[in-house]
Amino acid sequence: YWHRSDYGRWQRGEDIAELTPLSELQVKAQIARPAEGETVAANTKVRVFGAAWACDAEIAKVELSTDGGATWKDTKLLGESNFNAWRLWEFNWQAPSQPGKQTLIARATDSLSRTQPVHHDPDRGIYMINHLLPIEVNVR
Repeated sequence: YWHRSDYGRWQRGEDIAELTPLSELQVKAQIARPAEGETVAANTKVRVFGAAWACDAEIAKVELSTDGGATWKDTKLLGESNFNAWRLWEFNWQAPSQPGKQTLIARATDSLSRTQPVHHDPDRGIYMINHLLPIEVNVR
């Protein structure tokens, strides 16, 4: 069941859609810390970090938005760059001085210039999640 239906994506042609097995990871970055709903102190430096990956390429850059996607800044890539491998990244964010909720988003681009999509493609089902995954943090 899993390999025939849930571990697949719909490949659409002109007249027909065919369920194709998942075989490769798509480019993606994800925030590890701070976590969804975490509280950070106002007007302090916060280390935002996570991992990114690509399948048949290297991670070329990871960007971070601290304002819900309105603006983007390059993060610092850590370790060596390799094909088909995770790449850790970090960013030292100056949390706002005013309390409130902030939406953080990471996005990756690989060495083939592929950037993760903004929205989930419904043809990719529930196991091929590489769209942007915003997290909300509380500044207090």
